[in-house]
Order: sequence, then structure tokens, then C-alpha cells
Amino acid sequence: MKKTGFNGFVQMVILLLSPLCSFGQLDTEMDSNGYFVKMNNTLNLRLDLDNDVRSFEFNATNDTYSILPNTNGRIAIAYNYRFLTFKIGFSPKFLASGDSQEKGKTSVFRLTLDMFVKDFYQTFDYDQTKGYYIDGTEGSFPGLNPSEGEFILLPDMRTFSISGITRYRFNENYSFKALVNQTEIQTKSAGSFVPELRYGFWQIKQPSGPEDIESFYIIANGGYHYTFVINKNWYSNLGLSTGFGIEFNKIDSRLGELEATQRTTSAVFDVNTAIGLGYNSRRFHAGTALIGSAITRNDESVIKFDNVRGYFKIFVGYRFDPPKALVSAMDWVESKNPFAKK
Repeated sequence: MKKTGFNGFVQMVILLLSPLCSFGQLDTEMDSNGYFVKMNNTLNLRLDLDNDVRSFEFNATNDTYSILPNTNGRIAIAYNYRFLTFKIGFSPKFLASGDSQEKGKTSVFRLTLDMFVKDFYQTFDYDQTKGYYIDGTEGSFPGLNPSEGEFILLPDMRTFSISGITRYRFNENYSFKALVNQTEIQTKSAGSFVPELRYGFWQIKQPSGPEDIESFYIIANGGYHYTFVINKNWYSNLGLSTGFGIEFNKIDSRLGELEATQRTTSAVFDVNTAIGLGYNSRRFHAGTALIGSAITRNDESVIKFDNVRGYFKIFVGYRFDPPKALVSAMDWVESKNPFAKK
């Protein structure tokens, strides 16, 4: 990894934001029950690092190997203000494995929008990854020697997904914002039962490969989330949710000049877990989390998602005083909110 590239990236972010930011005393507001502090009058900039990039398995009769991206992780820049979070993610060159000549190049792009309306928490996500290589091919491709840097490249293989999650908290003393976009600070330990609805569309396309896959899914989950306030600045969080749903799949298979389309409907069982540790002060916030998911499905495809997976996330952020134009714009938007307290 070249330090000059990373330092230049950080300097660029600071330079772009510096005209907007000043460093006066932050205005805060305690909620009615004293369980969290509202930081509505701050503009939060956060830098995230995670390794949430999907991989796959090819499982056919007497033939199994892995389909992997050539990147070690992804960086995202998040802007948080009041009820809204906007995040853009990508995989820069310094996170690549450094062997793109052998394993090819992987490009990652992701957009995430989080919105908070009263007790609802809504997420929309757009995710695209392009460029994979095949590993674990011993015996599958005679004459190919991965130990000497010989891999089959899939530069045109693309994964694409559009998804959403709608959540509702039953306990108003539990703060989604403190955990997700840091526009609140949880000051007393609290938790809540959180039902959620997950839905989305994902696609795997490989023009020269054996299959293209499309799937639409909808899953209803129920779970519990809790934030432990350790002291004035430190906290830990736990979350667990389980549920059932359904997937509608389309598989386009190719064998030479022969093509066939198969449509299947599968019931799915879903489990999601999260554990994290964080620091939250008036200006500075940081943390880390381990997130896991497992899903069971009747998968008729030979190219399969990794159904049991886990990934880490590390973030660091700072709260700035927002520009007046942003304050005025958000005041106007919130004045049109039909759920706002009169």
C-alpha cells in the first residue's frame, strides 16, 4: 500500500469539507426521558472501512471452486445530518491484493441512504461489483497451477443489487440514530424489540459463463437490539433478528449453443447478528462492529451465494457546525413532516 496515495485521499476529503466547517460550541438537546442527547445541529462526516464484498461458490457434479473478488475491503464516506444519512462506497487501489496481473481487477461501487421518521428507520442500498477470479481449481482445470499465480479471470462478471430494509422501534428510549448516523448520543442503556421487512433484487451476470441469475426476495424479521452505555463516552451494542421469507429466482443456463431458463420459488430462513463497541463524544466518534448473517434456501443454481457470512466494520467520524444553507433547507423539509410533533 502506498502511503502517498492514502494520505492524498485523506487530504482531499479534508480540503473539500474545510470551507463548510467551523468549530464553535455545539448545541445539544436532551430528550424528555434523558436516555439520549440529540445532536441535530451538527453535520457529521464519517469514514468507514469494511470487507463486505460478496463471493460465490460454483457447485456442479464433481466440480467445486470459489469465485472471488480481488480486493481486501471497501471504504465509504458518510454524510449525516439530522434524520438523513448518505453514504458512498468504493474499493480504492491500495486495498487491492497487489496481484492484479494474476487475479485481475475488481471495482466496487455502493450508495446507501438511511432515513429516520419518528420510530421508523428506512434503508435503501445500491451495490455493484465487477471483476472476479476463480480459486480452488485443483483438479477442475488440468494444466492450471494457482500456486504459481495461474488463475482464470472473470473481468466481465458483475453482481448487482438494489435492496431496502424498513425497521420500527417499539421503545422510544432506544436511539437508532446514535448507532447508525451518530446524530444522537445514547446516555442510558436501553433496548427495543425491532420488527423489520427486508426486500430487494440481486443479479449475477457473466456473458461467457454458464449462468445468469436474478432473484427478488422479501423477508419479515423480528429481533431485539440493545445499547449498553458503559460510561460517559463508551458504549457497546448487541443485535439479533430472525425471520422467514420467500425468493423468486430466474436462472438462465448456457451449454454451447443450448440455452434454458428455469424459474423457482424458495422459502428462506434468515438470521442476522451484530456486536459492536464504540466511542461517542460531542465532536469525535469511532467504533467497530462484527456483523453476521445466515440464510437457508433451496438453491437450484450451480453458482451460489455464500449463505453463511460475516464481516467487520470500522468507522471514525467528526461533527462539524453545518453551513446555514443546509440548516435552512432541512428546517423547511422537517416543517413538511406529517409525523412531527406539533
